[in-house]
Amino acid sequence: MKKKTALFIGRFQPLHYGHLHAIRRARRKYNVIVLIGSINKKDEKNPFSYPQRKDMISSLFPNIKIIGIKDTTDSAWTKKIKKLKFDVVISGNARVWKCLKGCAIEIPKFSNPKRYNGTKIRKLLAHGKSVDGLVPKKIVKITQKKRS
Repeated sequence: MKKKTALFIGRFQPLHYGHLHAIRRARRKYNVIVLIGSINKKDEKNPFSYPQRKDMISSLFPNIKIIGIKDTTDSAWTKKIKKLKFDVVISGNARVWKCLKGCAIEIPKFSNPKRYNGTKIRKLLAHGKSVDGLVPKKIVKITQKKRS
């Protein structure tokens, strides 16, 4: 029996162990396509470029399909997403759920979300603090490139 396709949507700013766990879990059940959002944003909440985030994901999942999408109006964003071929959307974002109402949606099972929290990790990075133990070692190297 052929696996269904899941569209795993996130910003991955940066990819952390919570994401890693959720993507691994999804891959057991689905063929996963990772959709990186907010590829046109560069600010405190979005410090990593699309190529950096794509590198983060492909360094851990070399055979996974990765695509990016710009932030735009909800209707234009939804229209672009619905052109893709998928059976289910995996996202922890309420705005995504609202935009894709009517699609099959799963909320990812993140590992220890209080510990593996993108906002907290970005704050540590912004203050030059270590994120060892919060993000995989390959990702630490990519985040250090960002700081230098």
